[in-house]
Amino acid sequence: MSKWVKRALWVWGAWRLFGPIVDPRFPPPQTNPLRLKGQTVFVGDQELVVRDTGQPDGRLIVLLHGLGGSSLAEWYKVVPLLASRFRLILIDLPNHGRSDHFRSRFEIEDLADDVAGVLDALGIDEAAVAGYSMGGAVAQVFAHRYPGRVSKLMLVATLTHHPEPHRTLRTLASTVVRAWERLTGVGTAEVRAAYLRLVGAVAPVHARWSWLETHRRDPDTGALATQAMLRFDSRDWAGKLEQPVLMVIPSRDQLVPPGWQYQAAGEFRDVAIVEVVGARHEVPWTHPERLAAAIVAFLEG
Repeated sequence: MSKWVKRALWVWGAWRLFGPIVDPRFPPPQTNPLRLKGQTVFVGDQELVVRDTGQPDGRLIVLLHGLGGSSLAEWYKVVPLLASRFRLILIDLPNHGRSDHFRSRFEIEDLADDVAGVLDALGIDEAAVAGYSMGGAVAQVFAHRYPGRVSKLMLVATLTHHPEPHRTLRTLASTVVRAWERLTGVGTAEVRAAYLRLVGAVAPVHARWSWLETHRRDPDTGALATQAMLRFDSRDWAGKLEQPVLMVIPSRDQLVPPGWQYQAAGEFRDVAIVEVVGARHEVPWTHPERLAAAIVAFLEG
């Protein structure tokens, strides 16, 4: 190893140990795109953040976010399009957003039970449930475990399982990513925030807000959630769900291939499919009007 490489490693190590942690700078003006006040509820000893908006007497929709995100970060463009018709409940799932974080293994089933606990705390018996990505897995389990509490199920860019060898490869990758993030202090959150800005999914004036929402995680909580999602498999019971199901499938999804999503749709007994042509996995950011229209048509049609 050359002396210059050694020196660079020493400098990098010293910076990691003693240097300041500096947030990135974003050009002004920077604004919050959806100022939606939250409340907290307890599910057991966990404190979870919930946002309640829209029409108090309207039909109720529970919105569940995806892996590594938050209820605001992923639904903020869709909420204003639905709030004039429906009452909306947005939940930050455990280990995400502003809800409690912990570092012990959990399953998607645990998150579904937490959703039930939130609805109990709010005095809600039944709702339509919309889940994006990992939230779609949580929504499926919630409908399976609490069938009388779900009127309709809306699944966006999600699946019923990870096929092999993808599951094994992604499990290994999550371990490597966690190690890299522990070592360097940067990783998934930075990539996600930068990608959303690069493709125009997040407007420049919302870049700082998006960066902050994306960074409400750490390497361990992120890895635990990823591995829970990789273990998820609903094939044994998906066909037994009695609720009508809407599948919104982005035609160019780079994280959950459309083929996986169509295969998932084939598992359900009563399913409607809406393909969003040209959309990628970030469909709630890039095609909020199309997504909101599909939800309205499904619920009111």
